Amino acid sequence: MHKLTVAVLAASLFLCLHPGCEKIISPLDTTIQDRPLRVYLPPGYGTSTKSYPVVYLFDGEQWAITNLLNDRILRGELQEMIVVQVYSTDQRTSEFLPYDDAYVTDNFGRYVPNARAFANYIIGTVIPKIDGTYRTIRDRSGRAAMGFSFGGLFVTWLAFNYDTTFSMAGALSPSYWVASDKIFDDIASMPRKDVKLWFDIGTREWNYYIPLLDVLAGKGLVYGKDFLYYEVKDGSHAMIDWVERIEYPMILFKPPASDSIVSMRTDLEVIKSITTAGAYFQRLNPVITHKSGLVHSAAQFATYQLLNPNDGVVNREGSFDFKSTNDLVVKIRYKNVSDSVVVGYQAVQQLK
Repeated sequence: MHKLTVAVLAASLFLCLHPGCEKIISPLDTTIQDRPLRVYLPPGYGTSTKSYPVVYLFDGEQWAITNLLNDRILRGELQEMIVVQVYSTDQRTSEFLPYDDAYVTDNFGRYVPNARAFANYIIGTVIPKIDGTYRTIRDRSGRAAMGFSFGGLFVTWLAFNYDTTFSMAGALSPSYWVASDKIFDDIASMPRKDVKLWFDIGTREWNYYIPLLDVLAGKGLVYGKDFLYYEVKDGSHAMIDWVERIEYPMILFKPPASDSIVSMRTDLEVIKSITTAGAYFQRLNPVITHKSGLVHSAAQFATYQLLNPNDGVVNREGSFDFKSTNDLVVKIRYKNVSDSVVVGYQAVQQLK
C-alpha cells in the first residue's frame, strides 16, 4: 500500500505586497513510498474550483522558489501552476541516467542506469497520487518535467520517451554529454514527438549542444514555439544560476495568450576549450527578450551579415573568426528585432 501524508509547513516567510496575498497557501510536504516531495499550490488554489497544470521538478530538496513563484503569478507574469518538487535519494545518478558511461563511473562513482525504473515509479505511483490529491489537469497537456544537470538529461529523455504522459521538458544545464551525447542520437532516431523542450547552458560550464537544435528542427519542431535554447554568458553549473532562470521554461510550458519580442542584445563570447589546450570558441550570441519576460538565444535561427567579409567569417550559428587584424562589422536579425555589432580584434584577443 502506498503511503501519502500531508502536513502544512510553517507560515511562509514571503512578504507579499500584492492584492491576493491572503490566498497564498504555504507549500505542503508529502511522502510517497518513503520519498519526500514538496507541493507548491498557486495563490487562490484554496478558493477556486479549477484544475491546474503541474510541473514535476527534480532534485526538489535543492529548490527554494516559493517566493519567486508567488511573486511571478501574482504579478501576472507566470500562469498559475502546481509545482511538485521530487526529492533525490542516494541513488540519484542511477535514477537519472539512462545510459552507461565509464566517465561517470570514474568521476561520480559506480551506478546502474536505472532511468526507466525511475520513470515508471514517477508515472505509475507519483502522478496518480498527485492527481488523486490535488486538482490537476490529468493529461499530458498539463504535465511538464524539469531538472538540472543529470536531472536535465533525465527530464529530456523522460519527455521524449513518455510523450503520452508529458508534453514538455525543461532542462537546465543538462548533462547531455553522458555517453557522448547519446540523447541527441536517440531523439534523431525517433519519429516526431509533440514535445516542447527548453534547454540552456552557461559559458563557464560550456558544452557544445548547438547540434541538438538542428536535430529538433529536422523533426519539424518550430523554434520559439516548440523548443528554445538559452546560452548564458558567464553562467555556471550552480543552483543560484538555475533559480534565476527556472521561470523561463515555465513560461514556455504555459505561455501567455499573447506575447511579443521586445528587444535583442548580442553577447560576445570567447569560451576556453576544456578539452584542447589553447583553443577557444568565439561566438556571437543574440539574446532575445519577450514581453512576458522570457529570455532565450536566437542561436542559428538568427541571420548574420558580415559587412566586411574580407576581414573574417561569421558562421550560421554565430561563431566567427578573423582573416585580418581588422574589426568585424556584423548585422544580426531575428524575426522583428535586429542589432549591429562591431567585434573588436584586440578585444577578442584580450579575452583569451
